[in-house]
Amino acid sequence: MKIREKNTILPCNILPYNDFQYFRNNDRAWIDLILSKTALIFASIIILAALYHLSADFQQADKQRQLDAIAQDFRSAIDSAGQSPHGTSSSNISYSFDAYGPEGQFTGQPDAWVSGEYVGMSYGENNRTIYAVKPLTYKTLPYNETIMRNKLLNRFSASGELADPIVSPFTYLNVSDFLTTLGTKEKNLNTSAKVHIVKTLIHVQNGTEVRELEYVLVYQ
Repeated sequence: MKIREKNTILPCNILPYNDFQYFRNNDRAWIDLILSKTALIFASIIILAALYHLSADFQQADKQRQLDAIAQDFRSAIDSAGQSPHGTSSSNISYSFDAYGPEGQFTGQPDAWVSGEYVGMSYGENNRTIYAVKPLTYKTLPYNETIMRNKLLNRFSASGELADPIVSPFTYLNVSDFLTTLGTKEKNLNTSAKVHIVKTLIHVQNGTEVRELEYVLVYQ
C-alpha cells in the first residue's frame, strides 16, 4: 500500500521570493546590500593602498642600500689615500660616482658633499629624500693643493711645503687648529664629474725639528 506524502507548508517568513520583488518591497534589504558592497569597496581600497605602500617601501629600502654603498665606496677611496706610508704623500686618485645609472636604483643624479670629518650623499624623488653619511678616518680638507697652500701662506706667511715650512712664532698646534677649522666647511661635489683625492704633507718647524701634518685633499 502506497503512503501518500503530505505537503509541507512553509512558514510565510521563509517562503522563496523573487529577488527583484524582494528588494523592491524590502528597504532594509537594500540598505544591507549597499552597506556590504561599500564595505567591500573600502576593504579593497585599503588592501591596494597597503600593497602600493609596501612596494614603495621596498623600493625606497633598495635605494637607501645603494646610496649607502656609494657613500661607503667614496669613503674607502679617501681612506685608501690616507693609508699611504706615514711621512709620504700619495698618488692622485681619480674617483667617479659611477655606481648609479640605468642599471641602478636611481633615475637621476644623487648629490654628494665632503668635509673634514665625513662624506655625505643624498637622493630625492617623489618629494622624499634619503641620506647616507659616513665618517672619515683620516684628516681631510675639501680643497686642492693650490688653495690649501695659499690659505696657509695668508695665515702663517709660509706654504707649509718642505722648502717653505711654517716656523715660529707659529706652532704645530696653531696650524692643526687652523686646518681643523677649514675642514668644518662642507664642499658640494658634482657627481657627474671626477673627484681627485691625494694625501699631502704640511711641514711645521720648531728650531731644528720639523714635524709633518698629513691631510687628504678632496676636490674637483
